[in-house]
Amino acid sequence: MKAYDFNESDNLTEDLLTAYRSEKQAGHYETIKKKYQDPGTRYCFDVLEGKYQTSTMLKLAAFRQLQDLRRITEDDNFKYVYDLKHVNIILNFAKIVPDVDTGKPVPLMLWQKAILSLMFGWRDNLDNKRYDRVIVSVARTNGKTYLSAIILTYAFIIESAGKSNQDMAYIAPVTSQSKKGFSYLKTTMDHFSEIPAFKELFKRSDTHVQNDQIIAKNPQNVILRLSHESGRFDSRHFVMAVLDESGSDGAKGSPAAIAQIARNVGQVSSGMMQTGGSMFQISTAYPNPTSYFYKDEQMLKRIMSDDENRDLDNYLCLVWEQDSVAETEKPETWEKSNPLISLSEEKKQQMIRSLINERNTHMAAGNIQEFQNKNMNIWLKTKANTYLTLSDIEKSVVHEPPLNIRGREVTIGFDKSMKADDTSVSFVFPYQAPDGNYKWFILQHSFIPLAFSQGSINLKEKQDNVNYREAEKLGFADITKDAYGFIDDGFVFSWITNFVQEHQLEVKAFCFDAWHADEAVTMWIDQKTDWLTIPVRQGSLSLNKPTLAFRQAIASEKIRWLDDPLIRYSFSNAILLNDNNGVKVDKDNSNAKIDIVDATIDAFYRAQYDFDDVNLDKEQKDPFANMTPKQRKEYWNNFSF
Repeated sequence: MKAYDFNESDNLTEDLLTAYRSEKQAGHYETIKKKYQDPGTRYCFDVLEGKYQTSTMLKLAAFRQLQDLRRITEDDNFKYVYDLKHVNIILNFAKIVPDVDTGKPVPLMLWQKAILSLMFGWRDNLDNKRYDRVIVSVARTNGKTYLSAIILTYAFIIESAGKSNQDMAYIAPVTSQSKKGFSYLKTTMDHFSEIPAFKELFKRSDTHVQNDQIIAKNPQNVILRLSHESGRFDSRHFVMAVLDESGSDGAKGSPAAIAQIARNVGQVSSGMMQTGGSMFQISTAYPNPTSYFYKDEQMLKRIMSDDENRDLDNYLCLVWEQDSVAETEKPETWEKSNPLISLSEEKKQQMIRSLINERNTHMAAGNIQEFQNKNMNIWLKTKANTYLTLSDIEKSVVHEPPLNIRGREVTIGFDKSMKADDTSVSFVFPYQAPDGNYKWFILQHSFIPLAFSQGSINLKEKQDNVNYREAEKLGFADITKDAYGFIDDGFVFSWITNFVQEHQLEVKAFCFDAWHADEAVTMWIDQKTDWLTIPVRQGSLSLNKPTLAFRQAIASEKIRWLDDPLIRYSFSNAILLNDNNGVKVDKDNSNAKIDIVDATIDAFYRAQYDFDDVNLDKEQKDPFANMTPKQRKEYWNNFSF
């Protein structure tokens, strides 16, 4: 099979469809199309043929499905099969699941059948489900709850038949949400109990539908109603858990709520290791992109973009979303995030009309971001004072450095920690891209204190909702080894100077927070290097121009950085503050960390002029103040009287 990796693609959608058409033209899908005529595979073909308006994420999942079906016979190392028997069982069961509003089954649309087909059809060589982690994201009011009810009742009635002590759960972010969602499940089970065959089954198993659980006492199988708010996950070993609105950021967008959900998901997942259970996570997009759900989506996007990558073969990721906020003005594309639109022409007209009214209402109220977030299923920071959009942060990511930094000129920005903050250093490299455009490549390194988290990295990660250990493993951070948890200035500056020496960098300037780091810089940089040091006042009068210049560079796609989780996190938390002197960045909330942003803006105080032919130090008495050591040496080597 031909290897495809779209991670470095400039036009992912077009390159993906080109690959599909090439494989189709070569006849590689003919056998698959004849053998697998289930709804899941048919839907994937329809997606790639353009029968439906779908997102790039969904096209990736569809291509993955077709390629994996080929691997069953073409790749001896591929260990999964797609069992149509299991597909038929779940779809036949879904046909009898009653809708709570009518008390009768509602025919599923093809996209809904596809979710169930892929989720239950793929198996390993022991007939266990391949996908123990399923992520589904779709805009609100597209039938998420009905789908959740089908999955949980199937696990309770069919998959647990003949077994005992099987724990299942419906989990929502807060108690009030869990009650609402569970009431839907209760009503579904009440309707089941009126069907003669199931009435007899419930009687034999002594099944009871209660406010906080559905229990079959005879085999001791149970569906529990739980919330992330209340916890209680560490002692449970679920065979099936439905996590509703897993992308939630709490009632007030609190990092603590996001961190709590992430911890709970980890506990649910670890408990399933003993049962071989499955976790079905379904959610609409939320304003805060630091959510683990969004991070998992982006992780799966990178994995699916590399078709040969087998790292996360146990994950299924299906996302119905708009590809751009620009599509807010294009109702003809809204099927991407609202697949119910394709139910019928009547449904299409009704939904489009309602969505247009909703959009116009939000636009008039000045909060169009809320419509884009919930109705277009786009992850973005919905506050009007957000510094960078999420798409700007993502589009700046590269997976390999765009230049060899050895011997290059660099401007260094430095932000020294205060109390629980991190210390960050940002290296800003100017370069000319192959297309002739001038850009900047940014590398950062952060130093993580533990003094205000009881010396515990676990507590520090929970407080900040950041996986610092993973960042350290990737080479983007150092967690302090100090016995008291403080950051050692000597270690930090030795790291910086060693990095410069190792890569033979030509330091154009070392820019730093004039208030917090002056003494440390004087001791270490001024005394031990010949770098030009520039103190940067942290008021809006000084920071206004570099702050706006950096945002313009981002919007113009002139900034590149590696897939660094700390950069993503830091820039996602930055907002703009305005006063009479201009703007500067600040934290989204008191617990957020924007030290990398501060260090980068400090560097951009000088780096913004990298491609301008100007003398920035014309009023300084030292004629060599704006020269690097190499430039000074070259000057004297070529000097003559």
